[in-house]
Amino acid sequence: MTVPPAAPQPGVRVTHAWQRNARLWDFHCGTALVAAELFVAFSHGPGLWVWLMNGWLLLSVPLYVTVGRPALRGDPENSRRAVAFCAGMAVLYTPAAMLAQEASVAMVALAPLPYMLLDRLRAMAYLLVYNLVPLVGWTFLMWDAPGHLLRTTLIAAVVTGSSLGIGGWVESIVVQSSERAELIRRLDESRDELARLSVAHGAILERERLAREIHDTLAQGFTSLVMLCQVLEGELEKNPEQARRYLDLMQRTARENLAESRSLVASLSPAQLDDSSLDEAVRRLGDRLAEELGVEMAVHVSGTPCELPPAVEVVALRASQEALSNIRKHAHATRVEISLTYTPQGLELTVRDDGRGFVPTARRSGKGYGLPGMRARVSEVGGTTELTSAPGEGTRLTVRLTAAACPPDAHAQTAPFQEAHR
Repeated sequence: MTVPPAAPQPGVRVTHAWQRNARLWDFHCGTALVAAELFVAFSHGPGLWVWLMNGWLLLSVPLYVTVGRPALRGDPENSRRAVAFCAGMAVLYTPAAMLAQEASVAMVALAPLPYMLLDRLRAMAYLLVYNLVPLVGWTFLMWDAPGHLLRTTLIAAVVTGSSLGIGGWVESIVVQSSERAELIRRLDESRDELARLSVAHGAILERERLAREIHDTLAQGFTSLVMLCQVLEGELEKNPEQARRYLDLMQRTARENLAESRSLVASLSPAQLDDSSLDEAVRRLGDRLAEELGVEMAVHVSGTPCELPPAVEVVALRASQEALSNIRKHAHATRVEISLTYTPQGLELTVRDDGRGFVPTARRSGKGYGLPGMRARVSEVGGTTELTSAPGEGTRLTVRLTAAACPPDAHAQTAPFQEAHR
């Protein structure tokens, strides 16, 4: 058998179809040997040499059972057991075929076996031995009968050609089986590698999710606490009443941060959405910013509020937190507006401020995670983010989120204009 280029790696055993159906080959070989025995017996009648020849040929049965069958079931190509079986069959078959042409019926079973056990050259060599040695014997035994010799030569040529043809066909099956076994092995390896990469990718995504959650919740809460502490230091002596309000705000912020941390550990939805709607949660964020910075805050809700998927509400809330956090840290604004607009496609969130603005395309120093993390979060749920700003002209952030749960006529109905000023 010729091994294809994509040969199995050392230590990997190829399982062929005939190795999984050993009984079929047992039946095939047994039938061919019994047929050869019967042909010889019925063609030459009773006689001592006939019984001796049949007995000699019958020894191929224990040879197949003890050597050939185990080699077929699991030995690699050109194993010692495979070579021993093919050589033993040459010793048992060729004398019988030399004395009685009818014994060549056994070639029906014998022809495929060398191709299944050996490489192509060795298999062809054994087939030539099985066919040419009896022909040479017939030539010496029947040299005085030219007609009989011609007939036996034609029979030998037909049997040889058929054997080589059957052997070639069997070899193509062996090669195809080896290629398929190699393909299955590679597929198994690819599946294992894919599973490993999937686990690694899942771990990366989970780390990114946790990083976004920590940035959008705990980090922003701690930033707020730090800023309140700084403001509190200047109010303790000058304005005790205002200092107490800042202390109360710090206490509420710390409690909410604690609730967010517990929610994060339990992988639950944001704590702000546990007992209120998205509109109320966003309004509370605006109220807190107004308390901290003393800015004028306006929150607008338009369209018909509808039930949104939890993932969409979480993204909208986190986007609001990120926008207000950036205003708190960088904008120096005096007025902030938040607009929630329910549309047939889902939800549109807009946050505007009249702060100092910036150039969105300019490279910013540091490795800020806020805006990139927000864009990634919005993109994960199929939304879009639009940021417009210019120095001295404030900033406008628009996030559009899609949600199939909204009714088709949501845009036709407009809720009363809701506004909260501080």
